[in-house]
Amino acid sequence: MSMGSFARDDDYGFSDLGIPIGAPRTGPPRLPPQYPTELGPMAQDLPPEARWQLGAIAAQNGYRAVGGDPWNNALPERPKPPPAPGERSLMPFANWRAEPPKRTTGVVASEYMLPQSPTDVGLMAVGGPFGKAIATTGMLLDSSPAEAGKVKLPAGRGPLPEKPNIFRQGASVTRAPPPWQEMSVEEFTKSAPQPPVPHQDISRINTYENPKLRAKAEALWETYPQYAEQYPEVGPPALMEKRPDPNKPGKYLSMKPLGEVPYSSFEEAAKLDATPRYFFEKKLLPQVEQFQKDRNTVQREMDLHGYTPYFDPAKRADVDPANYGPFPDTRVEAYPKKAQTQAKFDEMYGTPEARERLQAGYARGKTIEGSDNWYFMKQLEDEYVKELGPQAGRDAFRKEFSGMMAATTGGASPYDNFLMSHYANYLSKKGERVDQRAYEMSFPVGGRFASGNMDQAQKYIDRGMTPFDAAKNPKRSDFDNAYLGNRMSGTMDEQMFGAILPGETIPEWYGPATRVLHEEAAKAGTDPRGFQDVAWAGLKSIKEEAAHAEKVAKAEKKKPGMGHNIAPFESDYGGPMINTINRSIETTHRLTGMPREEIVRRGLVLKEIPMYGLGAIGAGSVMGNVARSDDYQPRE
Repeated sequence: MSMGSFARDDDYGFSDLGIPIGAPRTGPPRLPPQYPTELGPMAQDLPPEARWQLGAIAAQNGYRAVGGDPWNNALPERPKPPPAPGERSLMPFANWRAEPPKRTTGVVASEYMLPQSPTDVGLMAVGGPFGKAIATTGMLLDSSPAEAGKVKLPAGRGPLPEKPNIFRQGASVTRAPPPWQEMSVEEFTKSAPQPPVPHQDISRINTYENPKLRAKAEALWETYPQYAEQYPEVGPPALMEKRPDPNKPGKYLSMKPLGEVPYSSFEEAAKLDATPRYFFEKKLLPQVEQFQKDRNTVQREMDLHGYTPYFDPAKRADVDPANYGPFPDTRVEAYPKKAQTQAKFDEMYGTPEARERLQAGYARGKTIEGSDNWYFMKQLEDEYVKELGPQAGRDAFRKEFSGMMAATTGGASPYDNFLMSHYANYLSKKGERVDQRAYEMSFPVGGRFASGNMDQAQKYIDRGMTPFDAAKNPKRSDFDNAYLGNRMSGTMDEQMFGAILPGETIPEWYGPATRVLHEEAAKAGTDPRGFQDVAWAGLKSIKEEAAHAEKVAKAEKKKPGMGHNIAPFESDYGGPMINTINRSIETTHRLTGMPREEIVRRGLVLKEIPMYGLGAIGAGSVMGNVARSDDYQPRE
């Protein structure tokens, strides 16, 4: 497998502070929905470093309507009216709007204190050109001199050098409440509990707006009709040099290469690529790189402002398994034949601790909106039937959707999985081979283990797209059949097996592991597939929460009081698979201008045209991850 398959230079996601991953820190934090966004011109001067610092401070309330600020003053439920003449106070600093910086030096903290209404509380972190916070303080301004404790001073702005907790605003000085550094993390993050955001309703994700981003994205709509009928052209790859392994002389590390190596001919570079020290990585042509950037902008605007999904996620339904069965039982097909081996792995995988972790994941998953019915795809199946007829439509749905998704899902996120699956079908329909190396694949196809996945796709095509062998490839078999309505297909993927044996990703024997899943599903009063999709979301959330707590603890250990700079924990679960389909339809429509109905017919069903998009969730959010699933072979 080419190391280029690890390349994710076109990734787009969000960090804990709401800052796009893989992009410069030039954007503001996500704004709380109750805050207004129409600000005065001074906010436009805020440099990117300062806006990023503000994001770190504003993170204490998690960018959500929480009902109170750090000092437990009630926040307004809707934007306040403009202040009366002469009225002055400080607005919460999470109000900053996404505006381009007009300058990056000479920032004065108090220049960005915008009067709005009495007794508002704000936090400020001002970053210099190098992103270093140079002043952090709380501030309370009020129209009443008695309450604010104002004293007359010569006109001026900014902090008083000798008294860092006092700010000069014009000709007045005001004293802040206790500095946030003196508060505990618990006090600082205390807020009203919030109901979960329904993942089914994605027509409006946030209640605040970024007019500039909206205008920028809308200006890009329908600007790439040349990519409506065919994928972007593929340029020559970059030759990358690996970093030597300091602990193993003569060996090289897979990650963080030393850099790109120029070459005069492809033949010369190919010889180096064949050695352990070098590898080819996909490199986009300039026009395709611009397409990537514009796609990211369109996707970011969709994530912020929402969109109307083509398929209503709230109406998702299961396909009828009677049209696809009978299904193999991986508990039997992938179970050891020798009694001694059976007993060994039944005991190893079925410990009380393993079962407790699975049940804990299921219990957590039930609290996550949209965690159930992840595999429900009848809305897509209906499109196949409408276009091709009942028999041919369902046959194509089984071969080209569920089967190809299973073939290309090794180690991939749902979005990468879908894009690879569609690309494989697209090439196959044109009579081209799909077993390409990652650097040969058209944008935006790629991701973790892309080359290996496309190899599997070619093998799947070569054998006539027949169902996967439940004994030799049980994970792909279960993943495939779960889409086809088989409620007994509980996929034992990395997330699920990690609950059985923490730290492990693949069972030595699949059958004994999935038997435990089936037994725990029965205890929970549900079927194995229903147990898996809910427990998967819950286990992921538990793992993420533990990682978040560790991150906060490290921040506190490094400098007490700094843990609040990390946003409160929130799972990045992306909802059911139909959400991925909807996002791709909308992104493709906005970029190419092709009508949505045509994209569904010619793209999703007939595989005649490309599909674009990018997932909002990271590569670690892998539902149905079947990495190394072909390692399962009958052995005794």
